[in-house]
Amino acid sequence: MGARADLQGRVAVVTGSTRGLGLAMARMLGRHGATVVLSSRSDAHVGAAVELLHREGLAVYGCRCDTGTMAEVEALRDEALAHGTLDIWVNNAGTAGVYGPTASTPPEDFERVVRTNILGTFHGARTALPVFLAQGHGDLVNLYGQGDRGPVALQNAYASSKRWVRQFTETLQLETKGTGVRVHGLNPGLVMTDLLGRVASQRGYERRLGALPVVVGLWGQAADDAARPLLRLVTTEAAEFRDLRGPTLVARGLRSLVSGRVRRGRRMPLEVTVVDSGPRA
Repeated sequence: MGARADLQGRVAVVTGSTRGLGLAMARMLGRHGATVVLSSRSDAHVGAAVELLHREGLAVYGCRCDTGTMAEVEALRDEALAHGTLDIWVNNAGTAGVYGPTASTPPEDFERVVRTNILGTFHGARTALPVFLAQGHGDLVNLYGQGDRGPVALQNAYASSKRWVRQFTETLQLETKGTGVRVHGLNPGLVMTDLLGRVASQRGYERRLGALPVVVGLWGQAADDAARPLLRLVTTEAAEFRDLRGPTLVARGLRSLVSGRVRRGRRMPLEVTVVDSGPRA
């Protein structure tokens, strides 16, 4: 049967999966035999991604979903169940905050990050877990990110949301122990996607982002490479995968230097949008 038999007969949901890392994870699950349900907040993006993966011969379906809205997440679950079962749920949808100090962060920006990264993760877990528990099996994967193990200055909205996701995930692991349901955390490291290449910054702080293309050149990876550890998580008992470990940093940095990826002409383009903000009385 080959590698495609690994997930044969299983149905997977990946949120935020019409581009970047989410699309790469959906493609990888599909290539290993799973039926995959894609989602994003745009009908057009969902349609385009489904058509793309169909052309690659994969069993994929799509459903528009704003993960900040519980009813839409439940509709996404129902789309998966319409194809027989629900075995894998990946809470991938995420967004970055505006770079800059918390004291001048626009409240609506902080709320946007909370809605997607925190509420979206909760809604996905709250929707998938009852199905998993009732059937006695299932894999829930939550995406970690920078800040999941400690504070990150000038990125408080995003970093603190990922710290929350880690504790939420570890608590779910305790609550589901012995049920047959597996809960995993995945920190993919630096992935060369729009989330990393398009940054919003408070005015006056954009110059501090000048080193980001060099950092990404040293330690960034393509979305397809970053997606691969997901397969290990949903086929083993591993509690988590973390990309940016010491040996990985050294080896990847050396390879990037040798290949010339840190040279200006080969760096990932960085698009910075400057946002005017300030303290509110």
